[in-house]
Amino acid sequence: MFHLIRAGGVYQIWAVRPMSENKLYAMKWLPPGEKYTRRALTELRHEFAVGKTLDHPEVIKTYDFQTTNNGAYMLLEIYKSPNMKQRIVTDPFDIKCRAKEILINCASGLAHMHERGWVHRDVKPDNFLVGDDSEVRVIDFNLARKIKTGLSKIFSGKAQVQGTHSYMAPEQIRGQHVDPRADVYSLGCVAYELFNGKPPFTANSFQELLTKHLKSKPPDLTVIDKNITPEFAAFVQRMMAKDANDRPATMKDAQMELRSLQLFYSPPKPPKTAEHHEEEA
Repeated sequence: MFHLIRAGGVYQIWAVRPMSENKLYAMKWLPPGEKYTRRALTELRHEFAVGKTLDHPEVIKTYDFQTTNNGAYMLLEIYKSPNMKQRIVTDPFDIKCRAKEILINCASGLAHMHERGWVHRDVKPDNFLVGDDSEVRVIDFNLARKIKTGLSKIFSGKAQVQGTHSYMAPEQIRGQHVDPRADVYSLGCVAYELFNGKPPFTANSFQELLTKHLKSKPPDLTVIDKNITPEFAAFVQRMMAKDANDRPATMKDAQMELRSLQLFYSPPKPPKTAEHHEEEA
């Protein structure tokens, strides 16, 4: 049994059930052909190597990796929920109402990655699957790298600049080796988009966008929504501080601080629909 879930530029995601099992999996498949390159295979193998070291409720589970005559594939937990980007587009009010629990769960999954020695380096709304119960699955470990410590931190050369431009921390843009605080910055960008409907910075070119991440400060969230508390708005700004030393020191610290914050003055209420107006009339 199998059916296509999503086809990307290089990989395809299928829902599959092996003939010998009743369990359904997600299969990330690198099909044979022109897209089957050494780089793509290395990336898929690396993602499996990262994923198999992780074991947390808020992180997608990784089961197996194989190369065959019909391409290479990785078996993952199947989690039938849209990603955060899709939810922001289709139902921004619903996800805003559940923002605190969702962001806490995102931070929890990323904190586990950090505890296992990895920085995700591509934290963005697309890489969080979000359930109707606010459960989260952190996905896509292609760009994850080991946290540099000791002598490796001192003597390692410049890092390759990789990531998604709208969410990259300044030190990541500069090609510096990053630590968990880069993921804190990116999660701050995600939190901002959750309330704003779009990333904190937009621009007409990649260079302009990266320059904004290096030098600009986005508008305070209280300007966008008067119901957001100044304390939460300041917390998001601190997550997005240009200097990593000015951010929460760890993702666990960010998670704990988020738990203690009040996001809204009053719980958001859904906008009245035309149908509601007719009933009141």
